[in-house]
Amino acid sequence: MQKKSFIVQIAFLILSIASMIISKAGQHIASGILLFVGAILLYGYYFWISHSLVDLRALLSLFWIGGEGLAALQLSHLQTDWTNTTWVCFTGFYFMFIIGYELAQFYLRGYRTKKKRVYNRAKISSCLMICIILIAVGSLVSFITEVVCLGYVPILSEETHAYSNFHMTGIHYFTVTCMMVHALTLIYIMNRKSKMDKADVAMLVICNCMALLVAVACISKFQLLLTVALPTIIYLSIKKDINYRRLFLWGGIGVVALAGLFAFMIIRRNYGEGYLNDIFEMRNKNLPMAVQYPYMYIANNYANFNCMTEQLTQHSWGLRMLFPVFALTGLKFVFPQLVAFPIYITKTELNTLTIIYDAFYDFGVVGVLGFGIVLGVVCAYMTRKIKKNKNPIIYLFYGQIAMYLVLSFFSTWFSIPTTWFWFAVTAFLYLIVEKGSRKKIVLL
Repeated sequence: MQKKSFIVQIAFLILSIASMIISKAGQHIASGILLFVGAILLYGYYFWISHSLVDLRALLSLFWIGGEGLAALQLSHLQTDWTNTTWVCFTGFYFMFIIGYELAQFYLRGYRTKKKRVYNRAKISSCLMICIILIAVGSLVSFITEVVCLGYVPILSEETHAYSNFHMTGIHYFTVTCMMVHALTLIYIMNRKSKMDKADVAMLVICNCMALLVAVACISKFQLLLTVALPTIIYLSIKKDINYRRLFLWGGIGVVALAGLFAFMIIRRNYGEGYLNDIFEMRNKNLPMAVQYPYMYIANNYANFNCMTEQLTQHSWGLRMLFPVFALTGLKFVFPQLVAFPIYITKTELNTLTIIYDAFYDFGVVGVLGFGIVLGVVCAYMTRKIKKNKNPIIYLFYGQIAMYLVLSFFSTWFSIPTTWFWFAVTAFLYLIVEKGSRKKIVLL
């Protein structure tokens, strides 16, 4: 670890300990503010040394520590004082992630590739167009299949949980790949140097409309978020000369538009304000729903983790994190006991979790720390790959990992089947471009 990074991490540890002490003294607002300020400073530091708004260390710093800061405010009656184990896990995961990243980065600096692949840009564009069409058509066909078999469209249903029940085993994985279409389109446009003809433009418009239709019709906030955020992250990782004033202007417009769509989806899910007030149990009942909803969307996941550290009596020794294997192979239907584990949460309706939930469920604090190191190593490797690899699909890998770090407060991303299905689809698209656009191998 570089000297500056070492000093920064020691400062972060001191800040976390101070925040814990302040929180245990009952000063939750001060504790949360301290963590939130720390998250912003850490993001600024990693942006400064990487010159990238979407540096993976910066993203985890801002959203994981920032989310922890929001949760530490304890604005809901559902939240209780965190256990010492919870504090150790929240801080230790981030700290070990940085250590893993720095160690891998140090090792990779001495690694030299012996050969490089030369690609034909025109062939890359053709392959990318094929990928866009495959994903858009496949997603729409899967969606229509689910509509026909299940008998309803979520956005048109009056049922409160219609969106949750809208899935068919195996088929829904393909439906939700719609989120890749806009990202692939951006990669296609940024890769193509020549002017697009009308046929290409028309095809892109059709495919993107199909993908957006599926995302909105499913009234999935997460799908909509990925549809917007994934291309944004990819754009920022590809684009070198960024006009920050224009970026923040369009970013602000995008946030407002996205908030409007989220509000529309909440209405279409038939969530009344009284219903949400009863669920959130805010200490200040006068807080507007525009504040309550995003706050609980983030903060309660940390409370769920704390709930587990208080109630868990036996670890699952790897079975929770192996769930994608059991799901994608169908073993969960043959041996249901492999996935029959209780979930520890504050309230049934608030069942989203943090990225480290299953790591702790499986192996406790050691599992969380080990998971942090492994994830840091993977992120360092991926950062190197986007700098060295000329296959543009690598940015789709990077964008997905970045999104999981941005939403690290929201789900156990690496132990859910959909994540690995998306990785598999991305690997398939990578091979399409790799095989279809390579000219030759040039030895250095």
